[in-house]
Amino acid sequence: MLSDMRGAKLDDEIKHVKQLLDAAGIEVTIKGDLELKQSPALVEDVLSMCLKEAVTNVVKHSEASHCLIDINESPNEVKMLIQDDGVGIDQSKQSKGHGLRGISERLEFVNGKFNLKTNSGTRIEIQIPNVTQQINREDAR
Repeated sequence: MLSDMRGAKLDDEIKHVKQLLDAAGIEVTIKGDLELKQSPALVEDVLSMCLKEAVTNVVKHSEASHCLIDINESPNEVKMLIQDDGVGIDQSKQSKGHGLRGISERLEFVNGKFNLKTNSGTRIEIQIPNVTQQINREDAR
């Protein structure tokens, strides 16, 4: 899992998921802090992988026409919201998917957490503390 996370730049992943959503015919709104300046490289890597997984789920399962991605960085944490206007997640099938489990496992690695709401579409809120901030960004890459 760690080798998959190495070097995932958030701005590159944003471009990738935008292309993915565009190709699927899903309108996308991206706002917030698209370049992280206060977060360690590991946090950026995990956030990028979670974004990729969440948007893949939107494309594969949501039947959405719109997706919102909102990223906000503060000195203490990074928050990311991925929200779509699709069909939501069938709670009886939720535990069968690998995507949400992968997001959860990645976030555990950096003491992050996520909240899932599934009414009128799906809303995933991700929060990662910058507790490893003493690691130099260049040394961590």
